[in-house]
Amino acid sequence: MIAAALIIIFVVVRYISGTGQQASSLVDIASLQSQAELAKTNLQARGWWDNDYTLSWDGSSKLTIKSSNTDVATIDISNSAYLDDIKSELGDSSTAVTIDTDADTLGEIYDKCMDENNELACKILAALGGS
Repeated sequence: MIAAALIIIFVVVRYISGTGQQASSLVDIASLQSQAELAKTNLQARGWWDNDYTLSWDGSSKLTIKSSNTDVATIDISNSAYLDDIKSELGDSSTAVTIDTDADTLGEIYDKCMDENNELACKILAALGGS
């Protein structure tokens, strides 16, 4: 009887702790999405947002917004809280910003953040808006 009660208590505690971790994760992504939304508004106000613009990474701390092959703006994200996460995902060489497999537009990065809860996409947008 005691063993059965202990097993039930163990299962309940595991369930509750798992639910708490999920809630914490949802709060984290919601916070990132809020920052991404503010970043989009900030970039639009500067004239640096178009859903078809792409991003390129310099390999260290700069993201360049591009329209076709023309640079629209270069943003230094060296003071961003997300720089290390972005560096670890994008690497240390110059490249087009790719979240999944192909170079993404700003609109696609935004959609991945908002619709797919993609943490990297949200961090990239938050870094752009916060710099």
